[in-house]
Amino acid sequence: MTFHPACDADRRESVRTVADLWTSGDAFLPLQTSGSTGWPKSLMVPRWAVQQSIEDSAQAFQLAPGQRTALSMDVAGTGGRMMLWRALALEMSLQVLPVSRQVDWEGDLDFLALIPQQALAFSSGQWTRVRTVLLGGAPLQVHEEQALAKAPTTLYHGFGMTETLTHFALRRVGEDPVYRCLPGVTVESVDGALVIHAPSRGVEALQSTDAVTVHDAHSFTWLGRLDGAILSGGKKIFPEEIDRTIAAAFPGHPPGFAGGLADAQWGEALVWYSEPLSDIQRARLITAFEALPSWKRPKHILEGELPLTPSGKWKRKLGS
Repeated sequence: MTFHPACDADRRESVRTVADLWTSGDAFLPLQTSGSTGWPKSLMVPRWAVQQSIEDSAQAFQLAPGQRTALSMDVAGTGGRMMLWRALALEMSLQVLPVSRQVDWEGDLDFLALIPQQALAFSSGQWTRVRTVLLGGAPLQVHEEQALAKAPTTLYHGFGMTETLTHFALRRVGEDPVYRCLPGVTVESVDGALVIHAPSRGVEALQSTDAVTVHDAHSFTWLGRLDGAILSGGKKIFPEEIDRTIAAAFPGHPPGFAGGLADAQWGEALVWYSEPLSDIQRARLITAFEALPSWKRPKHILEGELPLTPSGKWKRKLGS
């Protein structure tokens, strides 16, 4: 393990501390959930379950001792922590980088795990210096998927959570919306929610807050978060699904997204937030709405500055 010269003292100390957790040989390891199955909380997870997740990743991405990788994420989170432990357990050659949206490393890499915002900031030359990239930590918005699909490397989006010890299913970015489970993992849908079975990782009937279409026990398509659904006229609408349909019907549409607005008639009205449109763009957008069932069509187009959360994500629900 080597540190990039730009890593400050806090970064070096935090990485060494988390590395020591692995090398200590302790039977249980600490992780912090993000809230995918409820309120965020701290967990002590069995070492053998973490080891199984690492072995599953090694098989999926053909990882081996001596291969080159880098750590670009904060080790306070599960993604960064698991990447560090993965590299240590597999005896990979690891570069520790500063936590930054702009990721830079030395030489070529066999494997790199990133959040979408880091991948979107890549230069064209960086893509040719890494064999396989795994994205995680957040869903890909439609425009992000379209941009990343052009990357000249093998690019996966992982599906997982702390309780499943990170990714348990993968899909190729830009090719397929269907996630396929890693060996030993099966899924089902209960009342529209994803339920995960991964006994080799100690996971039994774990119910998430993700809405999915399950194709079989080993594959599914993500629709959105159940806790992010818009309840309009007594029906649940998943805004991410609306985004995907509009992107297909109106490729390259001006930046915008589906969201909900408190409404006396509907409870929540499905609306489309958009940057300012020309008359032609507005007409094309309205035509694109016709690709949706009538009850899933946005009731209004709200033009202007897109509403964002403090962290820069789309703010899909607004009050009246």
